[in-house]
Amino acid sequence: MDYLKPFSADTQAAFFNAEAEMIRFGERAAQLPHAEFLKNTLLAIDAVFAVRMAHDVSLPPVPLIVLSSVAEWRYENDVERCLATTRSMLRLPEEMGEATIEALHYMQALEWISRISKPGFAATPETIVRLNEILLYGINSEEHGHGFRKTYLPYKKGSVPLEIPREIKKLCDFCNGDYFSPLGQASVIHHAFERIVPFDAMIDRTGLLFAFMPMFRRGLFANELMVPICWGASLEREYRRTLKDASRKELTSESHKVYKEQWAAYNARNTSMGVVIANMFLSKVSKLRENWRSCGLKIPANSATDKLLDLFLAIPQLATRHAASCIGKSYGATNEAMRQLVKAGIVKEVAIDNRERVFVCDQSAALIADFVESLEKMGEVASEADE
Repeated sequence: MDYLKPFSADTQAAFFNAEAEMIRFGERAAQLPHAEFLKNTLLAIDAVFAVRMAHDVSLPPVPLIVLSSVAEWRYENDVERCLATTRSMLRLPEEMGEATIEALHYMQALEWISRISKPGFAATPETIVRLNEILLYGINSEEHGHGFRKTYLPYKKGSVPLEIPREIKKLCDFCNGDYFSPLGQASVIHHAFERIVPFDAMIDRTGLLFAFMPMFRRGLFANELMVPICWGASLEREYRRTLKDASRKELTSESHKVYKEQWAAYNARNTSMGVVIANMFLSKVSKLRENWRSCGLKIPANSATDKLLDLFLAIPQLATRHAASCIGKSYGATNEAMRQLVKAGIVKEVAIDNRERVFVCDQSAALIADFVESLEKMGEVASEADE
């Protein structure tokens, strides 16, 4: 496959437009005083729809946000242990357990990609194997995958097993250069990855996050704030499946070019929609922040109260010690600030199993849940219109 074949002028224009929107989003988000706490919230929204791409399940976003934060704080990022031992109101239906773990692993993998994909970083086949392992087992698991697949896929689709290491090495070399625009380069990577099919599991999400590498490295995700690109990808699952299957068929060079263009246009459209959605969410969060800060509270700059108000926008359920670790304040100062927020009616104190107290912010939890629910409804309307 020739990775350097140019896209059409229309497709390139769509890439440039989406990238300009992402840059504007990053600049706007960087000015928000509460941006530092919103990273995992945006990750969780993206994870809900990343899982929805493959499974017909709607995960509630708030438990993902809280579980991810608690696992990092208390369980050394062991999300399985966190999910099994949590005593909070976050227990999910048993049938959602596997999908929840997949979503939490996706969040960990996306954070890992954002940390390593800096200027000067070079992806290798070992990087891609590690990415697939994180999606399968989590960031700190001692379990390891079996590397690239050793067997043929049904109907001989995908690359010949012995050719996979060489093809992935070629794709990594392409990922490490500056070809096309960042989004155009990402589209080529994802399309090629879906054609190669190097693993037996988590192919789609591994290819998607691999494709994000040049976008992070080349500065499209300012401050590592993600736009929920997977929302758009979850809308047209059948169309997406058609494009993926087409990438694995023996096609003429002309038909292959057509499908590659369609895949690229699909990615550009989804990215543009993701920026619109992220901006909508930031606007709603900022409005809630303004409401809280106009209710008569005394909020000294950089105080525990000041920090907690921004933290609760992103994490709607917090124990005092957890909150203190997030905002970098003492337990005593954080506890006193919690009492102030309870008195103001912004949060409420809840006792769990008569052993642990947590503080819950119903307003921010409802905002996040309602926002994701509205996106799901938008997707259903869009799908019905396409039928």
